[in-house]
Amino acid sequence: MIDETVELDPVTGLYCTMSLFTNVTNTAELHEKLITEKLDCCMINVATIVDTFQVVVATNKAALNATRNQLVTKNINTEVLFSMSLSDSITCALNEFGISDDVKNLLMIVIHKEGKEKAMLEKISESVKGDKVSISNLKKFTDQNHVKEIYAITTIEQRNSNILDIIVSKISGSTLFPPKNQNKGRRISYEQKS
Repeated sequence: MIDETVELDPVTGLYCTMSLFTNVTNTAELHEKLITEKLDCCMINVATIVDTFQVVVATNKAALNATRNQLVTKNINTEVLFSMSLSDSITCALNEFGISDDVKNLLMIVIHKEGKEKAMLEKISESVKGDKVSISNLKKFTDQNHVKEIYAITTIEQRNSNILDIIVSKISGSTLFPPKNQNKGRRISYEQKS
């Protein structure tokens, strides 16, 4: 399977399809197209992703916010990035998870109605100058240390759970707790103060 498609919460009536691209040479151009909304997708720096389930949880959260007319960001695609982050800052979320000019490997997420993904994927994929590879290769591009840093994963947490479960719990619960300014704008932190 080269792409992965997952049905989101039935209330939304939406699906997300994920595609993995490597050796991308035009991330600056793609970034500009995303900002100007010439591309209807979300592109994530794949180094920040440990598993597609992490993306599905954030995408589902964004889709539910869109369905309820409760988007924090300007559209559902940037809402996915915001939903992945533990920060209450949109800029911080976009910088942590979005693509920058030096990103060579990216995960593209297309949010769509059932059966509409093929045309959307073809149109967007034409804009990417890189190699489309199987989504099963995703873990080869994950930067575990960077992921642990952005999700503030402690050694205590790692002793009790795996990284994916920790991340999903933090993404799912991030809106349940108020922001903590002393923790660089993070919504939630399990770090113990000495």
